[in-house]
Amino acid sequence: MTLKADSCYLATPLLLMGCDPRERMQNIIGSAPQAVRIAITDLLLSIKTSLDVLPMAPQLVEPDREVTDWETLLTTLTAIRRELDVLKASKIEGLRRANPGFVQLEYRFGMLKKANEKAKLMLEILYELINAGQDFQTAGEILEQSAEIMLKELKGDLYVCRLHDEGNWVNIAANTHNGRATPIFVKFMEETLPHHPVMRSVSDPHALFVVSNNLLGPERGGESIDCVPYLEGYRCRLSFFLREPDGKAFGLMMLYSKKSQFFDRYETDFLADCARVVSLTVGRRLELGRDVLAKAAGGMAHVGNNVLAIMKNGAELILEDYEDFLDHEDDIATAMIAEAMQLVPGPWPPLAPAAMRHLFGLAVERMEVEKKMQYVNLIVENINRLKGAIANLLKAVENPILMHYIGGENVLDLEPDDHEPDEREVYNQTS
Repeated sequence: MTLKADSCYLATPLLLMGCDPRERMQNIIGSAPQAVRIAITDLLLSIKTSLDVLPMAPQLVEPDREVTDWETLLTTLTAIRRELDVLKASKIEGLRRANPGFVQLEYRFGMLKKANEKAKLMLEILYELINAGQDFQTAGEILEQSAEIMLKELKGDLYVCRLHDEGNWVNIAANTHNGRATPIFVKFMEETLPHHPVMRSVSDPHALFVVSNNLLGPERGGESIDCVPYLEGYRCRLSFFLREPDGKAFGLMMLYSKKSQFFDRYETDFLADCARVVSLTVGRRLELGRDVLAKAAGGMAHVGNNVLAIMKNGAELILEDYEDFLDHEDDIATAMIAEAMQLVPGPWPPLAPAAMRHLFGLAVERMEVEKKMQYVNLIVENINRLKGAIANLLKAVENPILMHYIGGENVLDLEPDDHEPDEREVYNQTS
């Protein structure tokens, strides 16, 4: 079983006295702080790998030294690792002397290893971006989800997302790698100011990213309008520009790190590829979502409007019949009384016509014609409401508006004029 840093539970002093060596080792590691447990497990893995490769074992100064706690264990493992490094260095030096081409081979191996690590990381980023979110999502949700992936893969401490909409930059989302509260400076959007280094690069259609290693103010040679990010503990910034095929920027994704020059570990061509991949996947998902919604809206408009037109025509015909009946109620009653008196031979009592007219009125009341007209009017009103919703569905292709629904779900708001702004969230698709 592979030993992991988080698989060792915290040990009590009594557990450290266990007799089984494996169990005792686990208990000792478990008694160490979290950071030390990680260091010990990494050392164990490194030592095991070296022992499998090297033809000889290191000679320790105190091979019989007893390990009783995590401090002595860490010291012993460090000493073993140091001796192994000496053996490995001497072995490599011997190979260099025996084979002059070994240096070139070692260099090529190092280059291949670096290329493999870069390709592996790029594949992980591609996989995460492509498989993120299968449901319809707004532009803001797509960008936020992609930023979460880039933050995880590139080991940053904070991401900030912006979208360009109708000539303005909109603050979309920000989050830290550990889920803690985001610093207040992300709301200021200083990087959207025209003379900010980030915005100057955005204006260049060929720029894909920019790394800023100095977040001090410009008066101190920095690449920030003020020192707020620096005062918050951040030391460098990596900005990706999301561009359309014509070079127009539609989004901005910034990663911050608290380590100085942290993003310099990534090569320029790798970061350029990352920017292209993010632009392509985010842009493609935006287009796909817009295309799916456009087709759904078009289909609903075609079928729904036809069905609603038929329903509305039928309801209006019923209303016309009811209105005509009520407008000519007396004439209809007179005609029916006359027909009844012709069909049934007399003599009729003098009050018979009045009695039949009264009975006709009672029958009309029991039919509740006016109440039924109210029901039909309600049907017509809701048909018009549904037609408005279909029209708003077509508008939502370019400007989706979400509202909170039951179960924490967000759905398209097809009646935005009827809801308060705090009941809904507006996410504009990029133009």
